[in-house]
Parts: sequence; C-alpha cells; structure tokens
Amino acid sequence: MSEEEKSDNEMLTEALENGRIRFFQASRGSASGKTGHEDTALFADNLMTLQECAILLGEKLGMHAVASTTVYEKSETIGFCFDPNSNPQNPRVAGGIVNRRMPFREFNRSIRDFIDR
Repeated sequence: MSEEEKSDNEMLTEALENGRIRFFQASRGSASGKTGHEDTALFADNLMTLQECAILLGEKLGMHAVASTTVYEKSETIGFCFDPNSNPQNPRVAGGIVNRRMPFREFNRSIRDFIDR
C-alpha cells in the first residue's frame, strides 16, 4: 500500500469514527476526494443517481434543474450542491457523505462552506 493510499485510508477511518462529512468535488465526469478511490467512487455513483433525480424533479416542477439534493439512505446522509462560482458551461459540483443522519440545513451549509473555502 502506498503512503498516499495509507493516508487516504486514515482520513476515511477518522471521518467514519468521528461522524464527519467526507467532501468531494466533481466536474466533467470526474470526481475527486481525499478519502481514497473507493470512497470517491461511492460518491460518484451516488452523484450520478442524485443528478438524474434532480433533473427529473426539476423538469416536473418546471425548473430545468435542481441546484442541490440531499438524501438519507439507512444511517447515511448523501448530497451535492452545484458550485455557483463555476462556469455554467462547465459546472462543478461539491458534495459529501457522512455516516449519520444529519439535518438537511446543517448538511447543505457544510457543503456550501466547503465550496467557499
């Protein structure tokens, strides 16, 4: 195991033990995070599903697209927000996964704070 993978695993373990959000960014079909390839792939899979649901919901409401989505799956909170500072022609999203149920407002604010860093 490389030092980078070891560091990623330590970050994931620490986040899981402390119930902290693992943050990710995505753009142009590629996602990145600091908690390892498997965790980033998990986020990317969830992101694709959430984006499809957001598009369908936005169309149903006549809004084109929904800017953020949060879901609760078992004991996890998963979601994303479009980065309002990104180029609309090449939008970026930021999101997170946390291994506990977290109130929507707190979760969404955490992602927005991550975007604004």
